[in-house]
Order: sequence, then structure tokens, then C-alpha cells
Amino acid sequence: MRWIGYCWLFALLVGCTQTDQPKPPSSQFAVYIFDQTAINQFEAPNHNPTTALQTIDLTKASIVLAETDLLAYDWNNQQINIDKTLFSDTEQQLLFSDAYFVIVFNQQRIITGKRILEFAPTSYPYPVLSIQADSYQPNQPIQYALRNASLGVSRPPYPFLNPDPTIAEGVKAHFRKLGKLVD
Repeated sequence: MRWIGYCWLFALLVGCTQTDQPKPPSSQFAVYIFDQTAINQFEAPNHNPTTALQTIDLTKASIVLAETDLLAYDWNNQQINIDKTLFSDTEQQLLFSDAYFVIVFNQQRIITGKRILEFAPTSYPYPVLSIQADSYQPNQPIQYALRNASLGVSRPPYPFLNPDPTIAEGVKAHFRKLGKLVD
């Protein structure tokens, strides 16, 4: 009987010592957007996107785009269309501001990088989520394009940025199932 007490004590200790990880939204796919002040892992002299991907505190995100906020995911162009009408004016300003992002799929952090304007003059050697010019038009969705790096000339189709093909196929199948995949 005493061993049951030890099991409960052990379970309690293990539960209390785990680091608090933020719970992702109820959706399987989410884009966490962080303002400039929330993240310094990229701009530090020894920035390392791989380390940053694992260490960024998702609870500090300024805004979280769940799959319910997405109108469509254009797979060939790696473009994500978001319904503007779901966000207040203040939130829309955050969606267009200089920021960083983390994409989470099935509770796994899969891509991180900088969010930029489509024709930003600065180049970044890591993934970017560029805001397309059409996004600034009234009654148009916000359009983000996922790219390997900024200021590079690339021809469609663009690859999904996570190198694991099972993750890419999982994301593609998930959006197909939701009816939001543009193939």
C-alpha cells in the first residue's frame, strides 16, 4: 500500500517540475507572432534560428493566428491568406508590423523566422514570412508568403520550409481536410 503513496508522490513531483509550456490553440496549426521587443534570439550577435525555435516562449506572442483565422493555404506559392475582418484595428497593426514568427503544427514548433514587408530592403539568411502588397488593399485578406530567405529570387513552386517531408505532408493533408488547401 505504501508503494501507491510513493507513486502518487512521484507523479506529483514530476508534474510540478515540468517547465510550463504554453498550450497551443485548439487548432493543429498556428502562427505565433511576436513584436520586436519580445524576441532577441535572432538579433543577438550569435543568433541561431534553430535554438531560437526551441527556446522562444510562446506565451509572449503578441498575436496567435489559428487555422480558423486562415482563409486558404496556397501550397504552390506557400502563401497564407488570413481574414482581416476577424481582427481589431490594433491587432491588424500588429499583423503588419515588424515582427518574428513561429509556426506550430501538432504541438511541434516547425518553422521560425522574421516577418517582413514583401520588398524589404534588408536581407535575412533565415525564413521570412513576407507580407504581400495586396494585403494593404481594402477588403483584401492579409497575405503572407513563406520564403527560405529574403531578397532571393526563387521560382514557384516554393518548398515548404520545414525539411521533414512527413511534416510538410502532414500540414498539406491537414489543410486539404479542412478545405483550405489551394493545390
